[in-house]
Amino acid sequence: MAPTQQSRGKDTLVQAAERLVAERGLHGVRASEVVKAAGHRNNSAITYHFGTWENLLIAVWESHTVRVNADRSALIAAARAHDGFDLPTMVRAYVEPLVADLDRHRPSYWARFSEQWLATIRLDFFRLDEQAAADQPHVESVMVVHELFTEIAATLDHLPPEARTRRVALMSRFVIAALAAWEREGNEAQPLDDLARELVSTAVALLRAPGAF
Repeated sequence: MAPTQQSRGKDTLVQAAERLVAERGLHGVRASEVVKAAGHRNNSAITYHFGTWENLLIAVWESHTVRVNADRSALIAAARAHDGFDLPTMVRAYVEPLVADLDRHRPSYWARFSEQWLATIRLDFFRLDEQAAADQPHVESVMVVHELFTEIAATLDHLPPEARTRRVALMSRFVIAALAAWEREGNEAQPLDDLARELVSTAVALLRAPGAF
């Protein structure tokens, strides 16, 4: 089915918001700039299509996470079916769907958008409590990765219990920052397949590193 004029209008706003936030940060972009970059002449386009600026950001988030989490769920299910859900496989289930998403969108801005969001929240952002849930842009869209991170944290028995979710959060920030750097370097810094393998091995090493001396 061909996209309607209304859906095209929403898509252009989502794409413009993602790019501008990726380039300038969540607090460095005005709604009017997004409207102009999207080619809309009506200054109330965001209100018309999304109601609020926050809903537009959620739409950006979900334009990627729905597919990413579907891919992630499939990888997790396949690994469980073969009794192979060890730490490296868990990390691949986190990293590979993100890399695949960047590969689908050239040029890509999603890693930089995610990096900007991470810059606004606390370090240990995947501790599963009410405050962490409130910090998420849309709780339903991140439950798959929440559950995956909980399972990763449970394997880190070389760390004190209170340090495990923080270590997983550090790993996630490392992965997103590396992917954001790849985007900034014009998507030519390193082949994505090679980068994915390096990210997985380095992330596993980070998770397995001993605690503070």
